[in-house]
Amino acid sequence: MPQPLELRISRQGAAGAEPAHGVPGLLIALLAVAAGMTVANLYYAQPLLSSLREVFHTSTAAAGWLITLTQVGYVIGMLFLVPLGDRLEKRSLITALLTVTTAALVAAGLAPNFPVLLIASLVSGATSVVAQILVPFAASLAPDHARGPSYGHCLTGSG
Repeated sequence: MPQPLELRISRQGAAGAEPAHGVPGLLIALLAVAAGMTVANLYYAQPLLSSLREVFHTSTAAAGWLITLTQVGYVIGMLFLVPLGDRLEKRSLITALLTVTTAALVAAGLAPNFPVLLIASLVSGATSVVAQILVPFAASLAPDHARGPSYGHCLTGSG
């Protein structure tokens, strides 16, 4: 028996409605971009090391500490910040981590000397673990049957 037109439209989804997986595609895309950009914080300085060495008048070995401290910060964040995602409300934690990451990147960009840049890199590395909280958060927004696709779309950046 054919279904009424109204019922068919509501099952197929009207224009502008949420996709079948229950989370708006724009939100998943936003979370994917935020995750990708924060993970990239770990690598932004690597191609700039020779320029940074010249600007801050440091040795090659000292400039290498910039990358090392960023990675050390990431380890610290993995050990102490990511577990907070299981204990605290994720939205607030994500907002706080993104705010601190932004402040650390601004401080790095405006660093008047190399020690300030090192500290800002350490902090930005530590808070870049927000991606490890964003991706599961995206999955938690979806209904049970659609968590896998939401997780995958956020992790890969596909929509």
